[in-house]
Amino acid sequence: MIRLLKIELQKVRPSRSFKVLASMYFIALTLICVGVMPFFQYLKSRLTDFDVDGIDPTIIPFYEFPDIWQNITSVAIWFKLLLGFSLIYSITNEFSYRTIRQNVIDGLSKKEFIMSKIIMAGFLSVASAAFLLVLGLITGLIYSTEVSLGLILEDIYFIPAFALQLFTFLVFTLFVGSLIKKSIISMGILIFWTLVVENVIWGRMRYLGQDWIEYVLPVKAINQLVHIPFPKYALQEVQDFITIPELAAVLFYLGLFYWATTRLISRRDL
Repeated sequence: MIRLLKIELQKVRPSRSFKVLASMYFIALTLICVGVMPFFQYLKSRLTDFDVDGIDPTIIPFYEFPDIWQNITSVAIWFKLLLGFSLIYSITNEFSYRTIRQNVIDGLSKKEFIMSKIIMAGFLSVASAAFLLVLGLITGLIYSTEVSLGLILEDIYFIPAFALQLFTFLVFTLFVGSLIKKSIISMGILIFWTLVVENVIWGRMRYLGQDWIEYVLPVKAINQLVHIPFPKYALQEVQDFITIPELAAVLFYLGLFYWATTRLISRRDL
């Protein structure tokens, strides 16, 4: 596993596109954790300038333990496309420059080639979760009004849940890149499917009262693992836990995309 990860890291090291997209992603994660309170403070100052009294955005407990874990993970997952694009570049370049054929000639089996990409997706997911964990701890310790080990550890399971979400989505992007083999077309299809197709189907089915559609659409099912908690600050009821059916749906799609990607590449004539 370590050998395959080292091979993959050596491949992406010269890739400027991979570096730019991955850097943009981690910068976005940083802004999520660090930039919320300054933004609230800015809003408060603007409201004061307009003589609007009684509204103080800084009292929103975004950084309070244990709420911070669901807050930051529910927002961070929406930037997954950036990391997905970096993996699409990685897999499609293998086909464009015929390096996958050269890898097989040099002794790397198709199975090992596929596993190197899956391991890379896992590495990026774990690194993202660890990065988010550190940022959450730092900002939580700074801004949280009450700090204790019990509060910090409570609901921290949202961090590994985020890693699972991201890993499943990245395996999905590997499948799309392996299927299309062209980076720009693959990214276009990924954007269109994620932002248009699934939202149109989801909106129509929800209008008809068919709530089960959230478990059928892959990206929606992945996103549903961690629910957006912010309506609770407007005194609305939200789901602040992970359910077994939602977890099962994500694991199902992880297995499906892994199987589909493996079968696609193993049967393809290189």
